[in-house]
Amino acid sequence: MIKLIKKSALTLVIAVLLIPVSKVTAQIESDSMYNISSIKAKGVQVPEEHFTGTAWVNMVVGREDDLNSAVGKVIFKPKARTDWHSHPGGQIFIVTKGIGYYQEKGKPIRTIREGDVVKIPVDVAHWHGASHNSSMTHTAIGVNRDEGSTEWLGPVTEEEYNSTE
Repeated sequence: MIKLIKKSALTLVIAVLLIPVSKVTAQIESDSMYNISSIKAKGVQVPEEHFTGTAWVNMVVGREDDLNSAVGKVIFKPKARTDWHSHPGGQIFIVTKGIGYYQEKGKPIRTIREGDVVKIPVDVAHWHGASHNSSMTHTAIGVNRDEGSTEWLGPVTEEEYNSTE
């Protein structure tokens, strides 16, 4: 009798555990069918080829979506930043968490905070990233992607980055 109760209890536990898995699988299939993605995921750590420090990117709209734009969430740990770069189609980003810095070539560094919307004109050399003591997350929107890809112009030096202090 006890073996039967244990076996029944185990069967019930397995059945209950499988219900969420099937719902998740159905949700993923549905999201794929409707081309839905989530910006909640942390994403993948970016290589330091065009970044200094630790950052992650979660691209939720890319070239494969055929929308002439790119949208991604970028998380910068303190002191992490992009290299100098420009966008032939321009860029918009919305700071969603933390404190960071933004600078256009030849202009002073600006402190940016949650809620700030930065509108970067076509082909303007700039960099952005986290502040010295805070992480910063932003949603980046690359527009007019048919104009070309990001042009990377070289690292932001420690002297340039530290000129914020």
